[in-house]
Amino acid sequence: YLDQMAALADDKKAQLREWFASARRRSLPVVPVPFGLTAADLFARPASKSGGAFDPAWKSTSASGYPKNYCGIRYPKNYQYRLGVDFTAAREPFVLADVGVLPEIHGRPRKQTLRLAQQMTEGGIAGVLWNAGRALTFMLPRLPEWREEGRFAGKVLELGTGTGLVGTACWLRGAREVAMTDLPAAIELARANVAANVGAAAGLRVEPLAWGAPLPAALAGPWDVVVAADCLYDVAALPALLRTLGEVSDARTVVYLAYKRRVDAREAPFFADLENLFDRVAFTAPEAVPAEWRGTGLHLCRATGRRQT
Repeated sequence: YLDQMAALADDKKAQLREWFASARRRSLPVVPVPFGLTAADLFARPASKSGGAFDPAWKSTSASGYPKNYCGIRYPKNYQYRLGVDFTAAREPFVLADVGVLPEIHGRPRKQTLRLAQQMTEGGIAGVLWNAGRALTFMLPRLPEWREEGRFAGKVLELGTGTGLVGTACWLRGAREVAMTDLPAAIELARANVAANVGAAAGLRVEPLAWGAPLPAALAGPWDVVVAADCLYDVAALPALLRTLGEVSDARTVVYLAYKRRVDAREAPFFADLENLFDRVAFTAPEAVPAEWRGTGLHLCRATGRRQT
């Protein structure tokens, strides 16, 4: 077996690892996700050793033991956990993504694995599947809004959809209406992935949206649930993200942010502002995420009770 693994190309190894990881995740019990940490609790804890931002000093010209990314730069073996993405898999034109065990819902296919196109060279960071998106997809049936009957019947808005995994998973799990959004230059990838995986799906659409810009009529809130995965990496975009979160939410809206802790100095102020916008902002503990991402700085943030301003 080890000889066979060694003979596989890097992309095939990445697919095989994900297949085994998906099988492990599906075997886990569906238990509620606890949100027991405040922002103060989270940032009082030391950052995990593999959860911080990438350090350029780690680059090496040695070929031994260092995988390449698509630019040919060599990184340490744990680079995917520091950056939040496996570049061996991300540089491939397609990636398999596990949605988990799905309930039987009329009009929704029980498609538990999606084949998602990626466009790293054309789409950049928006064109690949990040670990935070996989983790949020795993957690969906463990959230309060899905726990009661195994489905959610309300309206879901996704910000920064990228490849479209999380929004498509919400729709497969029974959300009545799902709008997946991203910058105008990035949405064609998500549209293509929706068409390839679920076809013309009633109640599932992809719309352009730039954070901070006026909301188009098609996206006017409030929404029942707002989701976003790994959208805090660009500090310059955070004020606009906050404005959009405020516009699409009301007192009943629940916001879920799959968050990778990278640089406290730029992320802690964002969550302080989020606490001014919502009555309650809480986080999962590190052990709440699946084992393969545990200790990599991945958390799920839940914000409820949009305040009137």
